[in-house]
Amino acid sequence: MIKKLLVISFIIALGAWASTAAAGPGHGADTQCYVWANNATSNIGAAYNPSSPYSFNTNGDAATKNMVTRTATGTYTVNCKGVGGGGWGAPGGHVQVTAYGNTNSACKVQNWGTGGADFTASVKCYGSTGAAVNSQFDLLFVW
Repeated sequence: MIKKLLVISFIIALGAWASTAAAGPGHGADTQCYVWANNATSNIGAAYNPSSPYSFNTNGDAATKNMVTRTATGTYTVNCKGVGGGGWGAPGGHVQVTAYGNTNSACKVQNWGTGGADFTASVKCYGSTGAAVNSQFDLLFVW
């Protein structure tokens, strides 16, 4: 009985340590950045500020700190200033993306980075045939 209690206590302690460590150094498990990329057909290469009422940045004014850039048909880069890990050894976090609106599209995160001062993510959106399509989307980044 004592062995079982010790094993269970160890597992609980390990779980608590792992969930804190997974958040990244100096970061709690909280929302760092939220973006509604509302301009699906912005000019390629031209960054824009996503919709302010539906955007969040833990470091302040989301209207100036969050940017979305369409880099090709259905391909976007999201940048959230100041919410990165701060160094090459501190990347991490978790990203969710969802296509938005009455479209038959799906979006996914191709990759993301938090090693520098900023968070960046590459998002790709596809239509029902698998071809790249322009789409609005929501993106959430948490530590």
